[in-house]
Amino acid sequence: MRSLIFCDTGFSAVPVVDCDIAQYQACLSAFGPVTVLTSATKIEQRLQQQDFDTLLVLTDSLQNHILGLIQRILANKPLVIIVNAKTWQQTELTHLLDCGRITFIPEMLTVNRLTSVVSLAQARFSAANKTIAEFKKLDEEIRGIKLLSQAKLIVMQQGFDETKAHQIIQQQAMQKGVTLAQMSAQIIAVVSRSTASTTQAKQDNPAVSKSGAPHYSAAATNADMSDIQRKGC
Repeated sequence: MRSLIFCDTGFSAVPVVDCDIAQYQACLSAFGPVTVLTSATKIEQRLQQQDFDTLLVLTDSLQNHILGLIQRILANKPLVIIVNAKTWQQTELTHLLDCGRITFIPEMLTVNRLTSVVSLAQARFSAANKTIAEFKKLDEEIRGIKLLSQAKLIVMQQGFDETKAHQIIQQQAMQKGVTLAQMSAQIIAVVSRSTASTTQAKQDNPAVSKSGAPHYSAAATNADMSDIQRKGC
């Protein structure tokens, strides 16, 4: 395990026997290399240069610059983060903990607790990542269902029923080696481009259509939709 300690300048001025930076460093060094830095800028630079497993943030007061640092780290290079602060604003702390991947230790973090805190933080990080992955998968599935429904409506406008439209999209997806959602997105994109072109043509030449109503069938009968039409034969 490679650990990184960010010691805010205010924290190092607090003389507490069991909360000494050297002791924290010695404790974590039992698991692997430890780097100690006192600048948020240097922390971000080091994270770009090296991979770390754990970040221990030590501060007297949980300020905006530290919150911003943590949020940027989570967005760019997520890792196990332990935050120890003696004072904080409840609203900001709640926002920080919303993602579930941060372990917050209030007030004093003694060295004899550090090992168990690291284990807890690793477990929380792993569980939060699993939950995030599950939500992402669910969101993708819902998006895929919506795309498929929209694509089926487009194909059905060519004169097919819903079952046949689904079959056509499925066959096209298998032939191209893509998912149903990807195939659906391609169909939607084709019709969107064709509709946009038709709309532009109408604007350039108003006599093209007296009604001005969108006509998916006309838009979908050119080369881009030829495969879909053949599948319906």
